Amino acid sequence: MESVQVALNPLDWSGVSAITSILMLFINFFLLVSVIFAYRTIKEEVKNRDSTLLLWAMDEMSKIKSDLSLLRDAGDYANGELGSEEHEVAWSKETVDAAYRVSIAMQRLSYMAMSGLISREHFSKMWGPAFAKAWDSLEPYIHHKRFLNGEPLTLAEGAYSRNDFEKYALYCKDLNT
Repeated sequence: MESVQVALNPLDWSGVSAITSILMLFINFFLLVSVIFAYRTIKEEVKNRDSTLLLWAMDEMSKIKSDLSLLRDAGDYANGELGSEEHEVAWSKETVDAAYRVSIAMQRLSYMAMSGLISREHFSKMWGPAFAKAWDSLEPYIHHKRFLNGEPLTLAEGAYSRNDFEKYALYCKDLNT
């Protein structure tokens, strides 16, 4: 049996550089492909989150549908000027309870829209007029609640209760005018 001889030639650094460059090309290509897939995944996840939030919003709106129709037919909230002794709530307890439920649900949904968790445009296309009409019906009720809590009555004065609902309703009114 003959012995095997291995001839080690001196290293050619230009060859090592070329091999390293090819290896780096494959690594960069792999990283680029993974960034593209990550972008697509994030984009799909955002759509999924938006659709989940819109489904939740649809469920919330369907829960208050009967309350909204009750408020539409309720008439004026109160008689007399707010803060005076002649001020008297004209709505029945059932209507006031419906107003409470609607104002809470609309505040939650408005917060989602105003904070950017739900697209304002999509949300206003679906329920903009409903929010504007609900605000028109509930404005005296909410002002009365603010008055009872010792809060300012308007947003300009620094009102806190149901402020996102008011902001979003005014935003929806501006879109429709």
